[in-house]
Amino acid sequence: MSARCTLTVHEEHGARPGLVNYVENVYAAVSGIPDELRLPVLDLSVVLTGDVTASIRQRGQQNFRPERVGGIVAGKTLALSRDSSRTLIVLDTGPADAEPDAFDSLMFIHLLGHELGHAFLARLRAVAGALPVPAPRDQTPAEAAAILAYKAADEYRCDLFSNHLLTSTLSLHLGDVFEDGYRAAFSGALDSVHPGWPDLIRSHHRHEITIEDMFGQLVRQTDAMLILVAHADAVEQAAGHNPLLAEHAAHPGTHTLLAPAWNPLRAVLDRTPIIPTLADFADVDRTLQDCGRHITDIWAALGVRGHLTDDNELHLTAI
Repeated sequence: MSARCTLTVHEEHGARPGLVNYVENVYAAVSGIPDELRLPVLDLSVVLTGDVTASIRQRGQQNFRPERVGGIVAGKTLALSRDSSRTLIVLDTGPADAEPDAFDSLMFIHLLGHELGHAFLARLRAVAGALPVPAPRDQTPAEAAAILAYKAADEYRCDLFSNHLLTSTLSLHLGDVFEDGYRAAFSGALDSVHPGWPDLIRSHHRHEITIEDMFGQLVRQTDAMLILVAHADAVEQAAGHNPLLAEHAAHPGTHTLLAPAWNPLRAVLDRTPIIPTLADFADVDRTLQDCGRHITDIWAALGVRGHLTDDNELHLTAI
């Protein structure tokens, strides 16, 4: 194990037994990577749980819900300090009394690899000074979009980091884990983007929702869809297939909204390492965050804009 990253593992909430050594053995396959990244010291804990919702809520995220567009959360990385020097990974194992053959070892290895990627990225971002500072007011569209950009990029990066783990240990790839699942989820969600997003804005025009609530929903829905795109596109990339959005180019949700936001991010991700070293991290991450301007462009194309007033308050418009 690298001296840069200490790992502890424990179980709770009736976790499936026998996985502590499994986690330690899987981690050993990538334990040299913290040194390669020049990762600052990281105290990493992994919690194996039979109830992922309970484990996350008891650590301060009382509003956590596992449902996401395209699936259910089975793993989550939580920073225990502002600089992410202490980080907790929560992994769903299924209940202790589940049938032995119900355990999906490939999915578990993917989840562990994916969340390790999040832990490394968060620590590098904090130390590199690339973590956006929370504003003491409502976020402008540009500030919100920069965060959405790096979050979507991180999901893609972490999936490819997991893919590295799968290929190096089992000679498999993400396509073997998910098959067509993400592609189908993406196809099924496209109508929520178009006509969904224009309909959301029209609901404000009809005075059914305030502009603040409308914008908040638009940000959350954009976040969810870009994360779904990132996961689905990473699976396609790992399997050697064409980029996902090209297969759905005819849908207006793709060519007018999602592609203009995702493709610039994908271009940066294609020409940079999955996880840059500490020396390069800030430059790469700021380039990714700058891609947020393409997200604000699609919001503006929908008629939604925002700026700060002279009193440093957010003023939103929707035309």
